[in-house]
Amino acid sequence: MSNMKTYYSNINNFKDSTQEMAGAGFEVRYASFLERISDERKEHLMRFKNEDDRLRSMAGTLILTYIINNIHKDDIKESSILESNDAIFLLEGVKENDFSDLTNPIFPLNITSEESGKPYLIDAPDIRFSISHSGLYAAVVVTDSSECDRIGIDIQAKDRKDILKIAKRFYTEFENDLIARAESDLEKEDIFYQIWSVKEAFIKCNGKGLSYGISNFNADIERELITDLEGNVLATLKKQPCPDGYVCYVCTQ
Repeated sequence: MSNMKTYYSNINNFKDSTQEMAGAGFEVRYASFLERISDERKEHLMRFKNEDDRLRSMAGTLILTYIINNIHKDDIKESSILESNDAIFLLEGVKENDFSDLTNPIFPLNITSEESGKPYLIDAPDIRFSISHSGLYAAVVVTDSSECDRIGIDIQAKDRKDILKIAKRFYTEFENDLIARAESDLEKEDIFYQIWSVKEAFIKCNGKGLSYGISNFNADIERELITDLEGNVLATLKKQPCPDGYVCYVCTQ
């Protein structure tokens, strides 16, 4: 996955950049960002009632737009990023002026979905991407068809309660054994979130959604594989560098 990059942005960056309009409605406060995404994506994010949910969705779309329109350029602004291995952290968010000189014909992005709901780019069919958001962060992974046929990303904030009860209800015997072998409560928690992120990433990757069932496959985080319950390999995994308090995985087929 040498061409793969993962990008993150904190939604507070968008709030901070529009602080002078804090009392305005969402579409007014974030108008300069919303005009840079397609009507379909705008309609999608406006279905959310909560402002932070809308911001997470908007941030993911804007990051993807920024990446795709600069994918063959070297002008991603160094002052706005911190690069670490395979991850790029957009420390100051994707600001309005980052879009001021875009002339690429696939701007804004023409995103549609398969019957399963998995999104793809009509004008750039060789691009593979996935978007996730949790807590304060939106995460986007981008690669191309030379690397994989399908890709899924999931970022998880480590903020759930009763994680062992959740694991017993939704995780496989194999996965619960991984947690049980952990030597400390902190390690158990870490493994729980890794498995949860892997499961979400695989569901996005395979394009079948939750109908596939989250207990019908094993998240083998030690071997970085997804297997069926008989041990047959279904997909590969890669843990991503990510912000503190979060875990993020990418799954490819």
